[in-house]
Parts: sequence; C-alpha cells; structure tokens
Amino acid sequence: MYSTKLSVSIHIMCLIALTNTEPVTSEYIASSINTNPALVRRLMSRLKKAQLIESSTRVGITGLAKKAEDITLLDIFEAVEENPDLFGIHSNTNHKCPVGAEIESTLKHLYSNIQSAAENEMSAITLADITKEFIK
Repeated sequence: MYSTKLSVSIHIMCLIALTNTEPVTSEYIASSINTNPALVRRLMSRLKKAQLIESSTRVGITGLAKKAEDITLLDIFEAVEENPDLFGIHSNTNHKCPVGAEIESTLKHLYSNIQSAAENEMSAITLADITKEFIK
C-alpha cells in the first residue's frame, strides 16, 4: 500500500474548495481528518509550495491558488509524494540466474506502462470532480 498522503491531501483540498471565502485553519482541517494538525500543516506546506493553495500567516489557508477545475489529482499527488514512482524494483539480483538477469529490465518496462496509465487517469480527474460528491 502506498502512503495516505494523497488521500489526506485531497481531503484538505476539498475542505478548502468547499469553504470558498472563509479562511481555514490546520486545526479545523485536522478535526475533519481526525489527525494531528502538524501533519496537516506539513502537507499544506507542500501544497502551497506547489502553488495549489494560498495562505496568510494571520488567518490560515485563504483558498485555492487555482480554480478547482484546473487542479488534477496528479497535481496533488506530485505535490505531496516525495517519490512519485508507484513501484520500486529490487536490485542486486543474481545475474547468473535467468530470472535475476532479466527481472529489472522486464519490470522496468511493465512498471513504466502502469505508471503512465495511472498518471493519465489522475490527470483526467479534477478537484472539482471530487467536490461534486459532497454537494447534494
């Protein structure tokens, strides 16, 4: 299983998008996620660095830096994950073994295709698509 940074960050972004004009604090967001405000602040720092959210030191998060329609899941994923590769390949295999000699190049090709497909899917889903689920 990959980390939960993406799902927590999407939660953060949805709260910000849905509050529109009111500033949002890390404490408020943390209470919705049921986590520590320090974790929320770390993720918000990355989202701000990626120019996805805006903030003020006095009032907290002031809003999205772009329209929700212009923020994709891939944008959020790349902002918060240190290593955007979905899969790693073990190294130091026995090159005298027929599998050990070829496993890295075989998996590299397969994983590259899976990575591209996942990125294409994530780039097709916007924050606006997700927030629609909360407005009924």
